[in-house]
Amino acid sequence: MSLRSARKLDSSTLEKIAADMSNLIENLDTSELHYDGEEVDSDVITDPKTSGACIPFSAIYNTKGFKEPDLHSYLAGCPIKVRVLEVERFASSSSSKTAVLNIYTIELTHGEFTWQVKRKFKHFQDLHRELLRYKAFIRIPIPTRSHTVRRQTVRSGDVRSMPNLPRNAEIVREEQASSRRKQLEDYLSALLKMPLYRNYHATREFIDVNQLSFIHDLGPKGIEGMIMKRSGGHRIPGLNCCGQGSVCYRWSKRWLVVKDSFLLYMKPDTGAISFVLLVDKEFCIKIGKKETETQYGLRIDNLSRSLILKCNSYRHARWWGQAIEEFVRKHGTNFLTEHRFGSFAAVQENTLCKWYVNAKGYFNDVADAMEAAKEEIFITDWWLSPEIFLKRPVVEGNRWRLDCVLKRKAQQGVKIFVMLYKEVELALGINSEYSKRTLMRIHPNIKVDQSV
Repeated sequence: MSLRSARKLDSSTLEKIAADMSNLIENLDTSELHYDGEEVDSDVITDPKTSGACIPFSAIYNTKGFKEPDLHSYLAGCPIKVRVLEVERFASSSSSKTAVLNIYTIELTHGEFTWQVKRKFKHFQDLHRELLRYKAFIRIPIPTRSHTVRRQTVRSGDVRSMPNLPRNAEIVREEQASSRRKQLEDYLSALLKMPLYRNYHATREFIDVNQLSFIHDLGPKGIEGMIMKRSGGHRIPGLNCCGQGSVCYRWSKRWLVVKDSFLLYMKPDTGAISFVLLVDKEFCIKIGKKETETQYGLRIDNLSRSLILKCNSYRHARWWGQAIEEFVRKHGTNFLTEHRFGSFAAVQENTLCKWYVNAKGYFNDVADAMEAAKEEIFITDWWLSPEIFLKRPVVEGNRWRLDCVLKRKAQQGVKIFVMLYKEVELALGINSEYSKRTLMRIHPNIKVDQSV
């Protein structure tokens, strides 16, 4: 037998072993995996206000798939505090009987961010089962690249026992609600102290956290979560399908993020930001099949789009709608009304301004501002020449020529966005296409768009 055929045999054998072990893990009885032991306290013990822990704004350009093992979503050195605020009881009807179920409102605090999630006891059970399966799975040396990377990211002392989850039935009497609330609070608090389980994608989804949640410059944290999104709804001509029937629609699973002045949704498999919907004077939320043409639908309108979302139940849709509306009205009031001269922006007091006599002083300050940029540069212009010198007289060669300044900052990691006027070439000879090609050839961090 040749060496090449022996290698092929070994490779096929390893693949069969990996497949068998994966099937074994999927069929594990996770109730037998639980054992008592000492809790693993994480390294999150400091106060973020004193330690200066923060996630830079530039992280929005480096998003990853939600299941990547090296995904960083939390503030370093900062604990997550848990409080179960209340228990909401409601009747759930089925074909055989009517049961009384509990929904727990959980408040979480991480650094300066505070948010709430609503979960049933069934959701706790599903999370616990998933984490037990993951704990068993991470111990098995399956010969695949992704599993090897995942095992390497786990420290040797992290794979230990999990906290106890109450095992009795979900439906408890009203007098037992307080005790159950404390048990679930202790369970989740202990779980979030363990890096192995806190960083797992199922845990992040359970507490509505993703890699954009704790970026200070994006504003306070609103409601987040996985949801079904319908395609279309754009008010801009050319972005919608020409048809009007349901056959033209496509449903996609997306992670929705709500902030004070905008909403966005991301693709879970890649982490890419697919669309941003701004809060404006036409922003409103409607719920119900009549408004959305979808059972358990939720519609979010603004001046540019009518976004249709699909929830699991009417209660779920109502919770999402109320949470979004309350958050936006609390933190984004300035964007919901029309301001002086019909502007979308409110009047700002004590704004830094400066008068200029001529363009020399203006371009000199523009050059200094771009040189000081650390994250982003935005430029909009009617007629832009890449070869213009921002500081005159020219005494340092090409250092202060616009294209050289932008190249230097792009090489430092600064993201640069330029919007140019798209002229009618027969009427104007400003040659914006040349400016666009020249700037985009400089560096991949420079993006140029043209608008009429």
